[in-house]
Amino acid sequence: PAASCLPLELFLPVHTRYMSPGLPPEADGAAGAAAQPVQGPSEVAGAAAFRRVHPLHYHQAFLAQGVRPDGRGLLRGRRAAASAAVVSSADGSAMAKLGQTTVLAGVQAVPTLPSEAEPGEGRVVVSLDQPLAGGERGGQARQEREQSALSELLQRSAAGMVAAASLCIEEEKAVWECRCTLHVLEADGNLTDACLLAMLVALSDTALPAVRFSTGEGEGEDGTARVVVVGSETAPLSLEHRVFGVSFGLLDGRLLLDPTAEEEALLSTSFTLLLDSDGAFRGLHKPGGAPLDEATTRESLAAARKRLPALVAASSAKRAGLRF
Repeated sequence: PAASCLPLELFLPVHTRYMSPGLPPEADGAAGAAAQPVQGPSEVAGAAAFRRVHPLHYHQAFLAQGVRPDGRGLLRGRRAAASAAVVSSADGSAMAKLGQTTVLAGVQAVPTLPSEAEPGEGRVVVSLDQPLAGGERGGQARQEREQSALSELLQRSAAGMVAAASLCIEEEKAVWECRCTLHVLEADGNLTDACLLAMLVALSDTALPAVRFSTGEGEGEDGTARVVVVGSETAPLSLEHRVFGVSFGLLDGRLLLDPTAEEEALLSTSFTLLLDSDGAFRGLHKPGGAPLDEATTRESLAAARKRLPALVAASSAKRAGLRF
């Protein structure tokens, strides 16, 4: 049946009202007031069944009222949070959360030989560890393409954040290679923003020991760089830019900020705006999908700048009390 033929109240189970942590009922004004819970187990069961069988119609009924099933307005993000120094064995680490989406990032600084083309510059190498969920969003092949696109974005972003020259130990002899690994612990949509936030906080948390290049017995036969730690002092990794991602999607022609996994499965297109901490536009990441018109681009940029302060605040993470 068409969603327009069914009353909105049918689609509003009690448990869907304002599920996002820290989101009060009055947060979205009139839009939030439209999401009134129904009473009785039969209504809840009926709404849950309709949500599974007709997910698009279910979401359309909410969007027509300017609200989403979790109680957020269309351009409202979920709560962002991050903790630094969560892994004791890493040189830098962080855990970031967007709603239920959770990413753990760890950085290991390894002395290595510089490249011939850039003898005085180190590098950051990013890898993404995300288990594939078979049968979701068009199958494993689609998930692999999405992961590949996200990995490329993370690598480019990391290279733009870190001052490569600051990773030089001794020109033409030894540089730091910062290996940043991101582990997806829970995926409930918008991995891009969560991964970028976790990576930024982990890189900000990274401390490099004071070292010098060794040419004595410690040097390997293959010419691998060997270094000796000098003293106990460390220096923070030098970041040129702090880059944040704000992701959007188009669902039934409506622009949504920070989509959940359920919403992502219904989007006609998705994209991420990259901003620095001052709100300056740093780039657009859009791996396929329908093209964007100028009005959508302007609206998303304005919404992204409103969202930015929450991400900047989350990136100023305190060191975690519990470390692994």
